[in-house]
Amino acid sequence: MKINVIEAAKHAKELWLKKDPRDEDELQSDVQVEVVEVEEHLLEWMGAKLGIPPSDMDGGYPREVHFMAEKLAEMSLEKALELVKTNYDYHDHDNNFRHEYRMEIKGLLDIFKDSPVESEKEDPENILLIRYWATIFDWWSPYPEVRSVTDPFDETDTTVETWRVWVLGTIWVAISAFVNQFFSVRLPAITLDASVCQLLLYPCGRLLQYALPDWGFRFRGKRYTLNPGIWSQKEQLLATVMVTCANGTPYITSNVITQALPIFYNQKWASDYGYQFVFMLTTQMIGFGMSGLLKRVAVYPVKAMWPSLLPTLAVNKALLAPNRKESINGWKISRYNFFMVIFAVSFLYFWVPNYLMNFMQTFNWMTWISPRNADLAIVTGSIEGLGFNPIPTFDWNQATALLAPITLPLYTSVTGFCGALFGGLVILALYYSNNSWTGYISINSNRLFDNKGEVFNVTRILTDYRFDRDKYLAYSTPYYSAGNLVAYSANFSIFTFSFVYTILTDWRAMKDAIVDTAKAVRYIHRSNYYGKVDPYSRYMRKHKEVPDWWFYLVMIIMFVLSVVLVEVWPVDTPVWCIVFVIGLVAVFIIPFTVFLSYTATELTLNVLSELMIGYALPGRFMALNLVKALSVQIAQQAQAYTKDQKLTHYAHLPPRTIFWLQLWATLVNGVVAMGVIQFQLGQEKLCEPDNKMKFTCPEQTTFFTASVAWGVIGPKKMFNKYPVMKWMFLFGACAGLFFFFVQVTMPKLMVRWFPKHADRIDFYRRKFLYFNPLIFVMGIVDGWSPYNLTYKVGGLYLALVFNGYIKGRYLAWWRKYAYVMEAAIVTGIALSAIIIFFSVQYNPKDLDWWGNSVVNAGYDSEGIPPNVQVPEDPGYFGPPPSEW
Repeated sequence: MKINVIEAAKHAKELWLKKDPRDEDELQSDVQVEVVEVEEHLLEWMGAKLGIPPSDMDGGYPREVHFMAEKLAEMSLEKALELVKTNYDYHDHDNNFRHEYRMEIKGLLDIFKDSPVESEKEDPENILLIRYWATIFDWWSPYPEVRSVTDPFDETDTTVETWRVWVLGTIWVAISAFVNQFFSVRLPAITLDASVCQLLLYPCGRLLQYALPDWGFRFRGKRYTLNPGIWSQKEQLLATVMVTCANGTPYITSNVITQALPIFYNQKWASDYGYQFVFMLTTQMIGFGMSGLLKRVAVYPVKAMWPSLLPTLAVNKALLAPNRKESINGWKISRYNFFMVIFAVSFLYFWVPNYLMNFMQTFNWMTWISPRNADLAIVTGSIEGLGFNPIPTFDWNQATALLAPITLPLYTSVTGFCGALFGGLVILALYYSNNSWTGYISINSNRLFDNKGEVFNVTRILTDYRFDRDKYLAYSTPYYSAGNLVAYSANFSIFTFSFVYTILTDWRAMKDAIVDTAKAVRYIHRSNYYGKVDPYSRYMRKHKEVPDWWFYLVMIIMFVLSVVLVEVWPVDTPVWCIVFVIGLVAVFIIPFTVFLSYTATELTLNVLSELMIGYALPGRFMALNLVKALSVQIAQQAQAYTKDQKLTHYAHLPPRTIFWLQLWATLVNGVVAMGVIQFQLGQEKLCEPDNKMKFTCPEQTTFFTASVAWGVIGPKKMFNKYPVMKWMFLFGACAGLFFFFVQVTMPKLMVRWFPKHADRIDFYRRKFLYFNPLIFVMGIVDGWSPYNLTYKVGGLYLALVFNGYIKGRYLAWWRKYAYVMEAAIVTGIALSAIIIFFSVQYNPKDLDWWGNSVVNAGYDSEGIPPNVQVPEDPGYFGPPPSEW
């Protein structure tokens, strides 16, 4: 029996019409192919390889299976061998390409390496497999994660950029900006992320689809109507991109809060909305210009898979793709119904740990054994301690605060956790040995302390907001906790480490990006996709491209506005600092973005920028804070915009539409966030440790302590006190060289020396490549002060279950449900948290019982006494003022 591809496409369209009955003309398929007949066994074979079973209703396969089977039938052996060899070499150092796939391809290439013609006569199954892999590389994606959320074809006859996208996107950008900014000062923070907004955008789009009349007019051959028709996947995704683009809070919120609040610098002029708006606009938009450069290293390359954006595509498919009745490992529920069930359970369950039974959120059960045992609280405590607790929480939000168990590749989750675990052991060693006077103060605080063990009061060493040496000598030099000291030391090493290691391992990608950028300037009218042969780039060629100069023009305009900022407001910052920070970001942005696109692990320039400005402008904390905000936000925004461009690439969306949507969404997000700050600055006890609503400002406090240490005091004094920290830069560079030698150079040498063991050497080489040392170090950086293992242990268990056991044994189930489940849980938590806050926490209605009070009973909550007491004579610890 043979199947006609055109008939199969019509059948797929009929199923869609059953789901959403509309005029058939609105749903014309974009398949422009000749009539190709595919044998039924080939269709079944393709469905089995892709992990897509036939429908339980009629035994039919979805359109993607028909499409891929057709391309498989057209693929010749000679072309297949060429494609597979090229892509096998391309993915050689790609940890996201599954090991079993690599081994299967290697075996096939070994079979065909001598004589393809003779091999063809021997085993037709091998021929089919090599053609299958060529079809996967040439028409879809080698990553099952990407295949689970994308299509190998482009749906062209569907609504894309409509007025509904702009209006609904703007509304939900404003709502998410309000919620995210409002809860950004909470520990842990609660976010209304893109997946939540996707869920809420869907009924809004459907409501407009069914409620509005089809009134319109024609202009220059194009019809404009109040109701464009079906709320499509592309409309939904465009609106989601708007929210995703503006999902985070502007980084300068930390600047504004630490400047304006009395608990920090108490600069009342920083409450001015005009200052906040211009500051926000410059930091948010300069990065947009740099994203034009990053397209060539993090959008077009296939290896830049961006694991962090895949859940967004998964939810989009769950909501709007046709729901087939199929059996996946015994599960027959559709993605949409599964999403709604998990969402409802998550929404209801979050009330239990967050309000009804707080001990389930912070399950510091080991400290209950002896609440007044300081050592027990230090090691196992979840609040003031290090969280060495095998069962620290039953709250998904807390368990995954620092580790996204499904989004992140398993090797990223495990390596990052191992880094945090190692960092915790180092912190314990420093603390109990009283190295660098850490035994006198709290072990894991992100605050600074004076030489009496009290929180450092920066106003006592300032005159007119500048460092006063006499006041400093009369008061104290600041001290880091053990947790802060370890995190900062690791942070210093990461810059040289990441630069050296990433450049050496991915130098070809860096070189190609630089060459392509130079050619783009030289050949200004040439397509951005020139020389790109992957399927997504081929589909994108039909859209009008965004010229590079558009990005650069935005950057120039924002640069001028940033000069206005430093000249008009008293930010104590010279203009050359802006030029410096743009140059600094330009140096690091390519290796940082490549690393992010492969591993979903973000590296930032906050510590390096504050260190350099601390040396250049000692004592001027405002200059340091402004440069830090620019360096961090330029890089983060450039990466965020690049990530959205990759999403555009995956979903075949028009790039120019994304460009304008991103600009508008960023502006709306910033305006709303600055408005929320105006409200927050008027709240009582904001950012203080005993805030009953957990609005303790962990990120803002860290930001403040950094500005005191490296801005007010200055790097020279800090390095004199902690000399090991300045050696971390050299250590990072040497570590980058060492791991490149061990993971890349040494295996090549061993193959040359021991050619008989080449296969075994290659096997262990690939295994060792799963250990990415940068992720290990980042685990130390982001795992401590004020966070601890409480926020990672539960996430590790979930990662092992979902991305280890389930993904390894039940890949088809994982492809269909995993991302949808993660998004549904996060959605339920976010909406539940909002309702809980405004219903029972804003005007407190506390439940006073053992399950809510036991968490705060004992040293873990009240504060752990220092391991070493301050000596009575001379009444302080550390060196005398003459050595400060």
